[in-house]
Amino acid sequence: MTSKNYRNTEKNNHATALKLTRVAHGLRWAAWLGAAACVLVTAWGILGNTGGSAAVAATLFTDGLPRVWAAGIAAVLALITSAALVELARMLGRVRPDALFSATVTCHFRRFAGLLMIAAALRVVLPPMAVLWSAWHSGGTGSVQLEFSGDDLLALLPAAVFFFVARLFDEAARLEDDHRSIV
Repeated sequence: MTSKNYRNTEKNNHATALKLTRVAHGLRWAAWLGAAACVLVTAWGILGNTGGSAAVAATLFTDGLPRVWAAGIAAVLALITSAALVELARMLGRVRPDALFSATVTCHFRRFAGLLMIAAALRVVLPPMAVLWSAWHSGGTGSVQLEFSGDDLLALLPAAVFFFVARLFDEAARLEDDHRSIV
């Protein structure tokens, strides 16, 4: 009876692993598309039509910064975010039914989480730095007003949680490797 139950559990787990693998491989394409769209839309906003005569337009929101500064910040954030999505796509492409928590999968997820955390932190830090730099170089003697968006600060929380989950996945991969070496 025990061996029968074990076999049933093993079959159910394998079916679940196959479903997870199929979903992961489908999501991989969404991550690749997201990475490409992030770069293309940002480039379109930076280089695109500023006259507003097009039916569809991408506009660069400068938030009071000079356009060059806003474009530079947007480009850096788009590149880092796209790199994070590429790591996510690479991770999803390496998911296998027999190794859901392999070292390569968790490594790519950790890189994804790290890059996402960097992008979230830079989104908070770069605009005020640009404002301070601009005020310092203009020789202004007045006060400088810095603004922080709650949304930008809140984006740090999920990024930190992803990084924590990535560390948990690393531990799961280590335990799975230990389990396989025992069997």
